[in-house]
Amino acid sequence: MRTGVIAVLGFVFIFLIIMTGYNERPWSSSFLDQPLPVRKSNIPLSSVGVRAAYSAAGDETSSIIGLDEETYGEYLVQITDYENEGSLDIYKSGRLLYSLHNPSNFSFVNITEGRNYLILMGPDITGDSIPDLVISEWSLGAHCCYTFHIFEIGDTFRHVQSIEAGSSESAYFANLDGLPGYEFVMNDWTFAYWYTSFAESPAPQVVLTFNGTSYVLAREFMRKDPASETQLREAAESVREMDDWRMGVPPRELWVQMIDLIYSGNMTQAFKLFDLAWPGNVGGKDDMLLDFKARLKESPFYQEILSIDR
Repeated sequence: MRTGVIAVLGFVFIFLIIMTGYNERPWSSSFLDQPLPVRKSNIPLSSVGVRAAYSAAGDETSSIIGLDEETYGEYLVQITDYENEGSLDIYKSGRLLYSLHNPSNFSFVNITEGRNYLILMGPDITGDSIPDLVISEWSLGAHCCYTFHIFEIGDTFRHVQSIEAGSSESAYFANLDGLPGYEFVMNDWTFAYWYTSFAESPAPQVVLTFNGTSYVLAREFMRKDPASETQLREAAESVREMDDWRMGVPPRELWVQMIDLIYSGNMTQAFKLFDLAWPGNVGGKDDMLLDFKARLKESPFYQEILSIDR
């Protein structure tokens, strides 16, 4: 009798397993304890795609770390950021106008005017009386890279420009002259890691202004008066007395001062400073100057820099 009961119970147990399915995961007190899988895709993630990602599991999972949206008139902008990718979708009256999906994260750009904290969606950034939108993109790299996307969102939609700002995490828009439109302030990272660490790399500030078509170097904001002869010689003496020369290495301060002079329209004084500061007993002067000039030519603003002092 006992053997028969055991056999029946065993049969029931096997039957229940077959009917309910076997689950290798430990049982949970609630299905809410299980994380919701998010599928990584290789296509732009529109709002529909985001909702689908919550309900479908893939071979790889990645967490959504940011969901944001803003509206202006008939425009809707949606941003979705994953741990290692993101998407930007721009709609007008429910129709998708622009979509960008990269291994990056996106965000709305803000400015502060007095006590006002504004999202750059609607203000006239370029000064042409058309409302604009600015979105920043970070490539998720160490120190780099940042891109600022500018769009017109008036009666018609237009992608105006994407400004490559390099490592300029703190780049910003500001009205520097009180006229309609905003200038863009960033750094030129041409000399990043040039004979030094990133933290010590010279990164001159540059100001861009909108010329009716795109943002270009604003010579009027870059140009500064030249140093006096006394100031130049004192600066050269200070550099020449630095300890770095004992190891046959030019001090960082030499390049910083030269670059400051060049980016303010005083290139002739920059090379004069180089001649005055380099000690006569240290070799490699000509080769180092050639290397410096070659690096300077790699700047995306090189031709505009040459025109600052004209």
